Amino acid sequence: MSNFNIDEQTLTDLNIFTKKTGSKSIFDLFKGTRSIGGRERLKEMMLYPSCDIKEMTLRRDCIKYFYDHRIEFDIRNEELDLIEFYLKFDKKKFRGNPLDSLVEYITRNSSNDYYIIKTGLKYLIKLTKYLSAFIEEHSSNHTPAYIKSIFEQIEMIIEDGQLTQAISYNENKLKFLQVSKLDRAFRNKEKNNIKMLLSFVYELDIFENLALVTATKGFSFPEYRDADKFQVRLEGLFHPNISHPVKNDLLLDAEQNIVLLTGSNMAGKSSLLKSIGLAVYLSHLGFPVPANNMVTTIFNGLITTINLPDNINGGLSHYYSEVKRVKEVSETLFKNNKMFIIFDELFRGTNVKDAFDGSNLIISELAALKNSVFFISTHIVELANELKKFGNILFHYMEVHFEDDEPVFTYQLRSGISEERLGMFIILNEGIVDIIRRVGK
Repeated sequence: MSNFNIDEQTLTDLNIFTKKTGSKSIFDLFKGTRSIGGRERLKEMMLYPSCDIKEMTLRRDCIKYFYDHRIEFDIRNEELDLIEFYLKFDKKKFRGNPLDSLVEYITRNSSNDYYIIKTGLKYLIKLTKYLSAFIEEHSSNHTPAYIKSIFEQIEMIIEDGQLTQAISYNENKLKFLQVSKLDRAFRNKEKNNIKMLLSFVYELDIFENLALVTATKGFSFPEYRDADKFQVRLEGLFHPNISHPVKNDLLLDAEQNIVLLTGSNMAGKSSLLKSIGLAVYLSHLGFPVPANNMVTTIFNGLITTINLPDNINGGLSHYYSEVKRVKEVSETLFKNNKMFIIFDELFRGTNVKDAFDGSNLIISELAALKNSVFFISTHIVELANELKKFGNILFHYMEVHFEDDEPVFTYQLRSGISEERLGMFIILNEGIVDIIRRVGK
């Protein structure tokens, strides 16, 4: 797939592989493959999103095909694991002629080596028969082109080697000459082809697994637009690691390519930013996304700054780490257009005035860039008022209102600028002042 710009900080922000306290990683959400090989291949896929619309569409259509037809790919991990072990088995290979096969059978039949070879062959033959039947059942004019190509390559591997003969054998009653001939072929000249066959099995395993996640988690399949002017339309967006999530809609286009998100603490700003980043990331894998519907143009990369840690080992303060991160993003923008950039509260590590002035300066400069998307949150409401002069900045806030003198967080995204300020309410509500006064007495 074509290179998509994403870095370790972004993968950490979105919790792709690293588990955060109280939640699963996104990889954990998807890793329910039937096979270990499928899980390893899945992780490899998730490390490398794409900006190639053809590749993304091919993968999406394969997953959707499994989803639409409720296809069950009935393979067994323990059998595949033993096949893999058999192929790596470094004991002496059988010679394949009748006389030597008889000698080998007599001398090795009761040994563990012979058991491993015979069992590996048994499961390989069983898998080959299953694949042949699976291909016959699911080959049609509606089968996606990429799955058809996988089927064709599997059939070619079977037909061009000893597997085509092995299908006629009873895998539960293999004779010693059959074991000898097959072992000689499969651990020699056909070894790489069989490894390739297994790689196709793992890919089909992934498609089935992702289709199941789509069904159980209420995901949908992204639609792609191949256009220079970008647009992102999300309907019913949610975060998959939140129980009973509130869903939100969002529309971004080239005319308004910057979103400034305001709202009080605990209003759900960070969760929304992670949900948006996750949808962009998954769509560029060709994977289903956590939304009712998503239409997007193709971006060349995704960079987020949501949970930036202090660099203690490097001796950097949090504020300086933030400044360095903004510089990294700026250098990326210098080299690449059509980037999707997310900042969660610029310069939170310094005083309010410096945070205001720094954020105002950076966002004002970003407003001149019309070829990328910027989603920026802030709790400094005055900053939003300062930036109203830019026509390409869209203002949203996370809704909070009071009922019976208590704040109610709806987690709904609204147009406009937040007017609620909960900082003092939270301090007073915790009774901190009363505790300090009692200490004074």
